[in-house]
Amino acid sequence: MGMQDRDWYRDEMRARKRAEDAKTAKRAPVWKKKNRIPIDLLDNANPPKLWGADWHWSLQLLVWLAIAALLLVIWRLVR
Repeated sequence: MGMQDRDWYRDEMRARKRAEDAKTAKRAPVWKKKNRIPIDLLDNANPPKLWGADWHWSLQLLVWLAIAALLLVIWRLVR
């Protein structure tokens, strides 16, 4: 029984993968060939978050302190 279940599972996973591959092949956008972004895909109202925007506040504080220390060192070296 175990081997039959294994074979059924493998066949089922292969069929699912084939179905997913067929869906992705059908959904290949035409605009990618033209190297331009259609207007309806531009989302100017909701731009992507900046790198580090979803970090914890304590980590953000450490990064800002490191930036301040680096600026202080640069200022002292230049002066």
